Amino acid sequence: MAQIYNSFFLFFIISINLLLTSCKEKEPYPIPNVPVNIILNLDLPSNQNLNVTGGWTYISGGSKGIIVYRNFDEFIALDRHSTYDSGNNCAIVSVDSINYFLLNDSCSESQYNIQDGTVVKGPAKWGLKRYNSSWNGSTVQIFN
Repeated sequence: MAQIYNSFFLFFIISINLLLTSCKEKEPYPIPNVPVNIILNLDLPSNQNLNVTGGWTYISGGSKGIIVYRNFDEFIALDRHSTYDSGNNCAIVSVDSINYFLLNDSCSESQYNIQDGTVVKGPAKWGLKRYNSSWNGSTVQIFN
């Protein structure tokens, strides 16, 4: 009988613990949703870097600007607003001057992958906000 009581007590404690931890409020994603609908003409001199694989450019828009990166036939558009300490004015990512595959937040020293916005080095927990893109040969549309 004592063994049944101990098993029931253990089950009860584990159930309560699981219930309490699952009800914990999750932190919201720190970057605000901003409407984006931008068309880039690839024939313009300001967008010439996007005509080659690995090319990138900064454009206005999003929360704190957008970086557009060309990965073969895909264009990746990431918000430059760093996800770590996002309320700080310097929470803006820039392309690493040595390794073009990395985006650096000089404020927190977080690093992100330019190809998908994932965190490479913390303290950031969340990846960068990614926008949709479509390419028709001469223009790229960035939108959400």
